[in-house]
Amino acid sequence: MGGSMQELRFALRLLVKSPGFTIAAVITLALGIGANVAVFSVMNAVLLNPTGIPHPDGLVALRAKYTAMADLQNISVSAPDFEDSLESRKIFQSAAAMQPGSFNYTAENARPERLVGARVTSEWFDVFQTRPVLGRAFRPEDDVPGANNVIVLSNKTWQTRFGGDQNIIGRKLDLNGQMFEVVGIMSADFNWPNEAQLWTPLAQPPERYHDENYRFNENLFAVARLQPGTTLAQANGFENSLSQAVKAKVGFAQNAGWGMFAVPLREFISGDLRKPLSILLAAVLLVLMIACANIAGLQLARATDHQHENSVRMALGASRARLMVQPLLQSLLLAIVGLGVGILFAVFVTPSLLYLAPVAIARSIDVHLNQRILLFASAVSVIAVLLCGSAPALYVAGSQFISSLREGGRSGTSSRSSNRMRSALVIAEITVAVFLLVCSGLLFESLEAVERLSTGFDPQGVITATVALPRANYDKPEKQGAFWQAAEQNLKNIPGVTAVGLVSDLPFGGNQGSASFSIKGQVLAPNNPGPHGHISMISPDYFQAMGIPVVRGRAFTDSDRMNTQQVAMIDETLARQYWPDKDVLNQYLSMDNGKTWLPIVGVVKHIKISALDSEANEGFYFLPVAQQANDAMSLVLKSRNSHPESLKTAMEAAIAAVDPRQAVFDVKTMEERVFVVVLLGIFAGLSLFLAALGLYAVITYLVRMRVREIGIRMALGAQRGQIAAMVLRHGVNLALAGCVLGLIVTFSAGQALRSMLYGVSLYNPVTALGACVVLAALVLLASYLPARRAISIDPVEALRED
Repeated sequence: MGGSMQELRFALRLLVKSPGFTIAAVITLALGIGANVAVFSVMNAVLLNPTGIPHPDGLVALRAKYTAMADLQNISVSAPDFEDSLESRKIFQSAAAMQPGSFNYTAENARPERLVGARVTSEWFDVFQTRPVLGRAFRPEDDVPGANNVIVLSNKTWQTRFGGDQNIIGRKLDLNGQMFEVVGIMSADFNWPNEAQLWTPLAQPPERYHDENYRFNENLFAVARLQPGTTLAQANGFENSLSQAVKAKVGFAQNAGWGMFAVPLREFISGDLRKPLSILLAAVLLVLMIACANIAGLQLARATDHQHENSVRMALGASRARLMVQPLLQSLLLAIVGLGVGILFAVFVTPSLLYLAPVAIARSIDVHLNQRILLFASAVSVIAVLLCGSAPALYVAGSQFISSLREGGRSGTSSRSSNRMRSALVIAEITVAVFLLVCSGLLFESLEAVERLSTGFDPQGVITATVALPRANYDKPEKQGAFWQAAEQNLKNIPGVTAVGLVSDLPFGGNQGSASFSIKGQVLAPNNPGPHGHISMISPDYFQAMGIPVVRGRAFTDSDRMNTQQVAMIDETLARQYWPDKDVLNQYLSMDNGKTWLPIVGVVKHIKISALDSEANEGFYFLPVAQQANDAMSLVLKSRNSHPESLKTAMEAAIAAVDPRQAVFDVKTMEERVFVVVLLGIFAGLSLFLAALGLYAVITYLVRMRVREIGIRMALGAQRGQIAAMVLRHGVNLALAGCVLGLIVTFSAGQALRSMLYGVSLYNPVTALGACVVLAALVLLASYLPARRAISIDPVEALRED
């Protein structure tokens, strides 16, 4: 024990005596460890432990699909679907369903504000194994039509809106113009879904769960907890048996490829983020490897410098194992300090990175330390210790101390094994840097290719917001239509606004509805599930506000009202799909099985509704909001001022002039996806910087160790240009080796990246060449200063060195 403490003190003394090396090593490790902790914090929140769900293990989302319909592969379930899933308690321990909800909360003498929550069945909190900290959860008698209006508040809402009032149970709140009694306050660790601020009972009519007419009315998000020991495969086997039973009874289900399945809730929440985040974590681990390789190279240089000192220690009785421990102990001390600084770095940097993140990540991230993050950081630090200390320890193990002692520690020639190790480390760094640079380049080109795709609309200067009318006050279509007409007129009067539109479902909003319809004169084949498309209710000026061109016919006008002929519009995709050889303006469609036929009066350019690179090709049909009123609409303002906050007050005033009880929320611009590309680019740049730093350190040390050799060469007639070329050649050789290996690794291990690319080949020679050119420039820059030092050596002074 005493010997170990002595070695630890000696390692600390060596680090204190070399402050330049120590500070550089700590900063390098802090960057590597901090980047890993930051990305892992995101993964922990989004993938491993979704924020707001305290016990995610064993939770599954119950989903439906129509394999014959490209856009309906993962949708909500219907009330009968949910009821059928409850039949087997052998598979599911408990199950619950919900519908997202939003509520206008009006405090006394205050402007209404929007609270987001969910309408849930009575077992919702039981499924998530969470309990209220005050009051009670919902009971079965709360979840029926006609029951008293009750709510459970989230802990955060209770604290921020009501000051943590301990006497809030039993208090009545005005929500959507109705009074709701607070019966519970949920624990602080649960706020799902979507950071819910409150929950109310779903209260669907009981007969709806057993009525086959509602079988394909998929409007419930269902979640279940598996019985202990039950696997996902068993759950899906049960859901498949339910699907087969329905298909045997309903021809439409068979023809449309309808079915149900279960997916882990973690996986459902993370969605498309799993692969990008995994790639980012791999990238920062590679950056850490480069950082450790740099430190290992510097440690090798120090081991070479201390070779004579180690020879003396060994001659005095120190074992080789004791000498090998020294670089590992130094690496341990560096890693401990680097861990602390790296965690601070992650805590401060992660919130800044969230400005680059999509909303799905920004809402989920939790930068507060927890046990899993600390364990990960500790594991990363252990890896850093091994990577930093192994190479110098192996060098010490293979050193010839007796011959070094005889040489008296002269520095005229350097250890070949040490040079080989340092060169190998630099090649490894360059390999990783090329790999990251090519990957980030491919993703950047892919993003450019996606952005070149036509969205079908012009997002420039478009501001969007949402207003949802409470059905208690707006229970008739006439009331809803009158509100939207007045609101639209008020919004048009805002200074700087050039066009105003209303739409039920915004592009890229994630809430696009899809519905079947009938075509007049069409007779369906037995195996044809019928035409379907995305449906949106819009105002007359919506297309103008969004910059969507009408390519045939006309747009809706103010004359398309409730008491006039009902009309419809479609997009080019729907026209090509269902009327490929006909004049679509003379065609009719129906949403009620032929009871009412709507003439198609216009055709617009196709618009994207979700991912720009989505291959789904389902078209749109549009209905006038004045004829098909909706209680929730998005406002679309085309403005010369594209800053949302500057227009929010004016929008609120315009809506309040119609009804002061209504809140305006979710004000934003049409955003673009750049998160993964930007972060990977940052990590690639960091890896390039570290690789260049490592190359500079190696070549500088090479020049220092070869001062005597350079002096001899110059004394024998070597020109300064030849000496500079010799130094540069060494750097170029290392860079070439790293580039070749980097490209091999990229094309071999880059398959995981393929699914994230659009319009770009993984084997893109331009990107590969660009990465190598960037690296070549950095190599020349990193080699320039050592080369200058080499040609400034005085041969006489060099030969005098001993």
